[in-house]
Amino acid sequence: MARHSLEVIREHIDSMPLIDHHVHSCLAEKPSYERLEKLICESAGPLGEGQSRFDSQAGFSLLRHCSPLLFGSRCRIDEYVKLREHMPEAEIDARMLGNAGVSDWIIDPGWGGKELISLDEFSHRSQGRVRRLLRLESLAETVLASTAEAGGFPETFRSELAVQSVGCVGFKSICAYRCGFDIDWQAPSDTDVADAVMAMDATARSHVQNPIITSFIIHEAMRYELPIQFHVGIGDRDVDLRHSNPLDLRSLLIEAERRRVPIALLHCWPFERECGYLCQNFTNVYMDVGLTMYLTGIQAVDSLRRAMELCPFSRLLYSSDAWGLPELHYLGAVVFREALCSLLCTWVESDSWLPDDALRVADMIASGNASRLYGLSTQDM
Repeated sequence: MARHSLEVIREHIDSMPLIDHHVHSCLAEKPSYERLEKLICESAGPLGEGQSRFDSQAGFSLLRHCSPLLFGSRCRIDEYVKLREHMPEAEIDARMLGNAGVSDWIIDPGWGGKELISLDEFSHRSQGRVRRLLRLESLAETVLASTAEAGGFPETFRSELAVQSVGCVGFKSICAYRCGFDIDWQAPSDTDVADAVMAMDATARSHVQNPIITSFIIHEAMRYELPIQFHVGIGDRDVDLRHSNPLDLRSLLIEAERRRVPIALLHCWPFERECGYLCQNFTNVYMDVGLTMYLTGIQAVDSLRRAMELCPFSRLLYSSDAWGLPELHYLGAVVFREALCSLLCTWVESDSWLPDDALRVADMIASGNASRLYGLSTQDM
């Protein structure tokens, strides 16, 4: 009976549709070996002579899962790259995206967009529905580049936000990369914002790091009552983890809760427990473990386990945060399914969970929670 139940859970998790609530598009051009190696991890460049970033959990996971899908069997990395060079990128996209089992992709197009295929083309290749996020820092930088008078920035930003938010299902902030979370989250006045803009040179305008501007754009986005996503924790070396602890968002979360604005914490490593605590203690906070899944490969189960210690299961979401390489869109989904299955089957086998509860929670995390959070209608599903 128990063995039958575990098999039912495995088959269900393997086939259940996912909603990838934070992801990016795929590269338009075929990547070189060096670009491929760099994109499998959050890296600054090569490790050095005689070393490879493919010698990692992410690299081994890629070969384990992606080479059979593309070429029929597992192979070494040099063989993989050589075979990949002779396959059209559109065909690689179709295989990887189509086999991820994702019904809806909620895409952040705000970084490196010129290198990527369009959202329409992504939808075509993936055979899935595409939704759009609006990256707040990118919009602020666009407005700053076209606003001569500092005093005109607040109202111009509001006007552009109203235009650009049409059709979006949520917003995204990368303030963890820019100024960190340990700032004054009280809403600034227009005068304070104008003074901050006046003090900015051209470089500062093109790369917003000012905490006053950051607080302003977040508070303006809250007026729309759409989910606001925050990158948390793990990233490339530009993010200072000392200043990206989500506990420093507490005052902002209190204000967002008062205004009924959902907050989604992305990726979260090494702060999965802190994020789970916030999800448990606020009525408006959600989380995922995002790119941690494909970066940690076979060890991804540990990150998901930490998230599921405190986070209410109705607040846990799936995302891949894949950018550029279609392998990452596929790996995010495959590794997530594998980690979730491992945990749920362990808990059912130990008689801690009932099989029906495991199936219900799997569906919640895979798509149900995201559908509710982003207002995806049953017709869309």
